[in-house]
Amino acid sequence: MSTQTAVENEVQVMWDDYIEKKDIQTRDRLLLHYLQLVKGIAGRMKIGLPGSVEYDDLVSTGLLGLINSIDNFNPDRGFKFETYAIPRIRGAILDGLRDMDWLPRSYRQKTRKLDETMTKLINELGRIPNDKEIAQNLNMNIDDYYDFIDQVGAASLVSLDVKVSTGDDGETGSLLDVIPDENITDMMEVTENRNAKETALKLIEELSEQERTVVALYYYEDMTFREIGEVLGVSESRICQIHTRIISTLRVRLRSLLE
Repeated sequence: MSTQTAVENEVQVMWDDYIEKKDIQTRDRLLLHYLQLVKGIAGRMKIGLPGSVEYDDLVSTGLLGLINSIDNFNPDRGFKFETYAIPRIRGAILDGLRDMDWLPRSYRQKTRKLDETMTKLINELGRIPNDKEIAQNLNMNIDDYYDFIDQVGAASLVSLDVKVSTGDDGETGSLLDVIPDENITDMMEVTENRNAKETALKLIEELSEQERTVVALYYYEDMTFREIGEVLGVSESRICQIHTRIISTLRVRLRSLLE
């Protein structure tokens, strides 16, 4: 038996034991096993954040997401624990960042300006504008526009934490919670809610195939912008810019749908 197989068998035994008994000792063993998952996500999210944001703080808040994931994971649904846990760990870290109020006012102002421009152009054009159209409306040449997008990029990290109604009973969740995972056959396995699925699909279907790929690889495959750039054959900075525009688009369209 290979070492990897032995580890997988041991983890399965831990899961079986925890699901049956729900004891703290077994949960602690699972936490220790999946700690590297939290550290990896925290490390990726730390890139691009101000130096005042401590890596250890990101790991600490991410652990809360891991605990929640372990407590609520149902292996009978047929997908890997990592697939279930990654967005929840990331969401817990985003909650921590929001509570820290780490984003400088200038970042917020630039984000607001981009969103206002996106809203105006979507209303005028009846579709999602391209980079050239956005730059022209901002009275910028394309190079200045990309510099502007780079500055907004850090702010977009927390933007999928925008709250969205997920049901007729008024229950809310985050936009990240309802973005379809390409690895899960039935989105209802995650949201267990028809309204959430329909809202997510309306938003995601408006994105280009490249943009949907960036969302899937970054938020569900936990790949870095550099790794995604290698897959798509573009630079890391270009993926960052695409991601920033995706988030602005989703945020603007979400508000439109809610209204």
